[in-house]
This record gives sequence, C-alpha cells and structure tokens, in this order.
Amino acid sequence: MESRKIDLLNIFLIMASLMAAFWQPFGVFLFSYAILGPLHYLTEINWLEERNYFSKSSATPWLLGGFVLLICLASFFAEGMQNPTLGFFYSFVQQSSAKVFFEMLSANVVHLAFLSFVVAVSLAAFGDWKFRILVLFIGIAVATIFRTNNTYTILVGSMLPTIVHVGVFTGIFMLYGAIKTDSRQGFMAVITYILAHFVIVFFPIDASRYFLAGSSVVSETFVQSGFNNVLYQLGIVLGRVGRGSNFLVNSELGIRLGIFLAFSYTYHYLNWFSKTSVIRWHRVSKKKLVGALVIWLASIALYSFDYRIGLLALLFLSLLHVVLEFPLNFVSISGVVSAVRQKIYSALQRGADVG
Repeated sequence: MESRKIDLLNIFLIMASLMAAFWQPFGVFLFSYAILGPLHYLTEINWLEERNYFSKSSATPWLLGGFVLLICLASFFAEGMQNPTLGFFYSFVQQSSAKVFFEMLSANVVHLAFLSFVVAVSLAAFGDWKFRILVLFIGIAVATIFRTNNTYTILVGSMLPTIVHVGVFTGIFMLYGAIKTDSRQGFMAVITYILAHFVIVFFPIDASRYFLAGSSVVSETFVQSGFNNVLYQLGIVLGRVGRGSNFLVNSELGIRLGIFLAFSYTYHYLNWFSKTSVIRWHRVSKKKLVGALVIWLASIALYSFDYRIGLLALLFLSLLHVVLEFPLNFVSISGVVSAVRQKIYSALQRGADVG
C-alpha cells in the first residue's frame, strides 16, 4: 500500500477512534490496552531492533533495558504493599538484605524514568561516550534540582510513559512522516489528528450518559487498572483539578479526559498497525512470529482473568517498548525541527534575493 493511501486510511482511523472513544471511553480504552497493546509492544520492539533502535550504540537495549528492569522492580515492591498478588515478594524483600536497595529504588523511580529518557537521547544524538556521560551528569543534576517538584514528578513519572508517549509522540511521528514523504494526505492526517483533540475539548456531552456505576465491571476494572490516577494527574497538569481534591471519573471533566485517553491509546495502536506496508513490522521470522503470538494470547488470558495481574505481568514489556522508542522520538523531533528551520531559512533567503 502506498504511503498516501495509508495517510488516507489514518484519517479514517482517527475518526473511527474518536467515535469509539465518545461511544464508550472507558470500555474502549480497556479493550485497546489489553488486546491491541501487547501485540504493539512485541511488533514494535522487533522493528526497533532491526534498526538498531535508531541509536548510535549497540549497547542501547542493554542500557535502556536495565533502567526498565529497575523501574519494574521498584514498582513490584511498591505494589506488594497493597496487592496480595505481590505480597510474597514484598515480604521476602522486607526480610532480606536487599531491603535498603529496594527502598532506594522505590524512592527514586521517577528519576530512573527521567534518566532513561536522558540516556536514550544521548545514545541517539552522540557517538562519543564523553558527550554521553556529560549528558548523563546534566540529567542527574536536573533530577536532583527537581527532586521535590510535584510537576516534575507527574510529568516524568506519569505523563511521559502514557499521555506523552501515545499522544504527543504519535503526533510528532505523523508530522515527521508527512514531511519526509511530502505527502499532502499526510499533512491532512496531522490536521485531522489535531482537530480531533479540539472536538474532545469542545463537543457537548452529557456526563450522566457515561455514568460508570451503570457498568460495575467497567467501573471496577478501570479503577483496578490505575489509569483513573493518570486522569487525575492529567487534570492537575491542565490546571483543572487541585492537588488533593476529590476527582470524580464520572464527572464531565473525568469523562472528557477518559475520551481523550481512549482516543489516544486506540489511535496510537491503530496508527502503528496501519503502516504494515511502509514500516514492514510484520516481516519477521516464523520463530519470532510464533513467539509473539504465544505471548499475545497469554497476555489476553491474563487480562481476562484479572486486569491488574495482566498489567503487572506486561509491565516490563510495556515500559520497555516506551523506553526503547525514546531514540526514535528524538530522531523524529530533530527531523521536524530541522525541516522547519530549513523552511524558514529558505523563505528568508528568497526574501533576501527579492530584496
């Protein structure tokens, strides 16, 4: 399929994702995250591997994977304090000599996420380890300065691996693709994507129509997923919710944020799967394909059994695909900035020639 046909397909997918999100935001999100998410992680990680993760270092998967492992261990330790499923892990750590280490990890999990981003950017931007180490030290300094800043904690610890990843980076990736192919349809898709967000903000809704108590399964599962906290923190970032205030998911604001969440995740996944003929993520060996299908089916079974257990079981894979994509995000942003700068320079040059 030509890239322009894919761009037209994506315009349709944007509108379809938007309508689905308005129809049943929380149910659509839970479905997309559990069914489409794992298959996306597996196919994208394989695709990134074949392109050396858009990095200038062969150590990229080990370094970034190490950060993800530490973040997961810290998350499992914290989860064990309130989730019986991981209670045995928490108790084991509490009685072992590793207790101090895990407490340190838990206290610095946001900084680990920030430094994984810093390291990923340094690996994509520089081939010289001296510059990479310098960037790492700058990152550590920034993390130290903002260690008690609540906005930094929310943006890095909550927004970066969720909203920024599926919303902001998807838009930038689309724009970068449109610039590279100089596709009118690609730019139309980007404009449609932006307009969809205006629809989410301004389209009138009746919050009672989405009242979560009407579906106890959806209500309980969404709260169980923990993404109600992501909506609450997004409300804080947008200045619509006060810290420590009572945030209601079934309020008008909660519903709008839920629609945004469902739209962002659903389209993020569909956008990836739509690019089969261009990205060719499906061109893998039979061994990898079978392995991916087995993991995907197992993940669906886990989500069906207990959504929270599914989230925990897929946490490493989910975070790994986010972190391994950071170098690509840097390349996309750099490409867009470079293209815009070139356009401005060309316009100024033409103006000078006319003058």
